[in-house]
Amino acid sequence: MDDELTYLTEGEFAFVSYVPSELKVGMHFLHQVTVGLIEPEWIFFTLEEVPEDEDMFMSLYGAPVLVYVVSTEDGTEVLANPKEIRLFDDGGELVPISDAIMTEIINKDEGFMDIECDDTGDVILFEGSVIISYISSIDGEEEDE
Repeated sequence: MDDELTYLTEGEFAFVSYVPSELKVGMHFLHQVTVGLIEPEWIFFTLEEVPEDEDMFMSLYGAPVLVYVVSTEDGTEVLANPKEIRLFDDGGELVPISDAIMTEIINKDEGFMDIECDDTGDVILFEGSVIISYISSIDGEEEDE
């Protein structure tokens, strides 16, 4: 098979919060930190241990979130569902997407990223996962005015 060209489409993280009956290891949270910072910063993290007081935990960190990637064209087309967001292209090497990478994309690139697609714009799944990379540019954004 010939070498195929890689095409990219822009996507944006969309977070949907929900109230579970109980917290479970592996749930994702998006928490905004404002204390001591000039600009608020978001922290994306995965629950590693169920807290003793779940209500107190959620009052501090909010409800868990499901992560989707939606099209930047209209914001309604879902490009990836939570189970498909697992791989990150780190300069040609595919690595599992980490909480740190998610946090960096959310803060540095305002939640925008590139996703591999075919020449028709359809998202490519590799072993059931989309391949996310840092966005190459944000359309319409100027460096300095």
